[in-house]
Amino acid sequence: MSCQIKIFLPILLISMLIGCTAKQSSQKTVTEEIEFYIDKAKNKKLPVTDRKQYLEEAYKIYDQLEDSFYKREKIDQIAMIYSGFEEYDIRRDLYRINLKLSTKIKDSFGIAKANMGLGIHYQTTELDSAYYYFSRALKVFDQLDGHEYIHGKTLIAMARVLQRTNDNIRAEALTVQAIKKFKKSERYTYMFLAYTNLGVISRYFKRYRQAIEYHKKAIENAIGAKMEVYKIVASYNNIGIVYRDQKKYEKAIAYFDKALTYKKYLKEKPKKYARLISNKAEVSFLSGKKENVLDLFYKALYIRDSLCDKPGLVSNYLDLSKYYKVINKDSIAMRFAIHAKDIALEIKNHEELLMAYKILSEVSPVKQRVGYAHAYIRLSDSLQHVERMYRNKFARIRYETAEKEQQINLVRNQNTIYLLVLLVALMGIGFSIFFFRQRTRNLAQQSKIAQFEARYETETRISKRLHDELGNDIFQLMLQYQKNPHDPQIKEKLNTSYHRARDISRENNEFDTGSSYGQELNNMLQNYAQNGQQLLVRGLDTMEWDPQAKTTKITVYRVLQELMTNMQKHSQASLVALLFKEEDKKLIIKYSDNGVGMDLRTTISKNGLQNTEKRIQAIGGSLIFDSEKDKGVKAEIQIPN
Repeated sequence: MSCQIKIFLPILLISMLIGCTAKQSSQKTVTEEIEFYIDKAKNKKLPVTDRKQYLEEAYKIYDQLEDSFYKREKIDQIAMIYSGFEEYDIRRDLYRINLKLSTKIKDSFGIAKANMGLGIHYQTTELDSAYYYFSRALKVFDQLDGHEYIHGKTLIAMARVLQRTNDNIRAEALTVQAIKKFKKSERYTYMFLAYTNLGVISRYFKRYRQAIEYHKKAIENAIGAKMEVYKIVASYNNIGIVYRDQKKYEKAIAYFDKALTYKKYLKEKPKKYARLISNKAEVSFLSGKKENVLDLFYKALYIRDSLCDKPGLVSNYLDLSKYYKVINKDSIAMRFAIHAKDIALEIKNHEELLMAYKILSEVSPVKQRVGYAHAYIRLSDSLQHVERMYRNKFARIRYETAEKEQQINLVRNQNTIYLLVLLVALMGIGFSIFFFRQRTRNLAQQSKIAQFEARYETETRISKRLHDELGNDIFQLMLQYQKNPHDPQIKEKLNTSYHRARDISRENNEFDTGSSYGQELNNMLQNYAQNGQQLLVRGLDTMEWDPQAKTTKITVYRVLQELMTNMQKHSQASLVALLFKEEDKKLIIKYSDNGVGMDLRTTISKNGLQNTEKRIQAIGGSLIFDSEKDKGVKAEIQIPN
């Protein structure tokens, strides 16, 4: 009877004698390995170089995972860690991979999250791309329940993109929606940012009283939160700027002074300190107080220059230029305005560049003023054009998204028709249940036949061994005794025959399948570790045998016994490894030795290994052999629980 043999590649021989962590991790499954590497990459107590190395290892193997929600989650974690290392292009590529994967496995949350990640990637460089991805994310989030927090984060991110194109009406509406989402999720991390957004937008619309109220709510949400001092200082500064716009200079200075009381924090954050004293100097000057104003301006300038804070330097140079313009020192004002212009051009800060052109058109020599005035007009027109261009792009994206949504609704209607067809098909399946049950009965009968064949072949094998090995030996001893009763070899040969008989008996004796089954199995295996052979067994001591059926225990015992007997007789192996584990509701046993191997096409049919296959098949399992000459034997047993 021919046996079907499946050849498989997994390498089972593992170094169980080496205890170092690196080699232990190599024995783990891909899932265990990627969890290990990600945990290490997240561990901020480790050196950055080590963390990056662990992250690279996780990146190398993530694609070996099956396409699933779990794989999407691991890719997302890897992307976030790369973001922490400022590897933004890798992060972008991983988000794109996640978008394809989520679409393939129909994971709506994954689709929304990947689009959100891509929007974040582009929000500082390509506003139209950021808007596109945020729009796609929000369309999906609108259809989902239970993800209010990340939905709110996406709304805030979209609002900030709109703010950069001065579309503050829509930005305000999205921010209000975000606050509702955060409240519903009962997670308030981004409430500070949301209320700060509303404060900035209200100031843009000159709703100053409302702007101050929003910034005060931002402070309420900062108290007790992460980065509390940073948030409070930022809010005090924002309130001071609102009062400056209202020309309530005393109140503005009071709030800047409140922020400046956080000396320890500001000592560690010199950029923030420079911004505060520069703002205070500006407001003091506007209020008519000139004492210490210039000192504060230059102090801020010195700090920003030492930090190479180019955005801060532009602001400082413009403040000094305005100061000297007011006191009619146009040449000094022009010099600072030119510094501001040059740096603004370098860092592409168009708003500050526009202000520099405006000042230069007022303080430069008469011949140069016209040129700067034209530059101011051209840049102003250009900025308005860019703003209109982005708004048009955003409108087109909204239109195209709406069009796609209509197509999706059409597909949904078609799906309804398909569902009706499916229901009819299910009715047909119902009529087929009888035939399925009949087939199940037939398979059960076949299983009984397979069990009978396995028992018959076991009995035949025992009979053959008794005849070929023991019977022939005893017959030869009888002839030798008749010829010479005093031959000294007779006693030695009798002792050998006795041991053979004992081995046959031991291989087929009864054993306990109850609570001590695991110990029984281990004892049987250890009996084969002799003549310098080394047996490595892993996982047996942690196996739960009680839930296993008695027939399963007997089959496992006999099959392993046959494998070990075959090894001892034929393999010439010095090392044997056995691994026991439960995975995906299956009992899995892996065997491997370093012997001479065998020819799978002929050897199995000539010894007891064919019978082991039938035993495993009789209980619904599978036994797969893999061997090549001089490369040992590997076998894997899988039995459904």
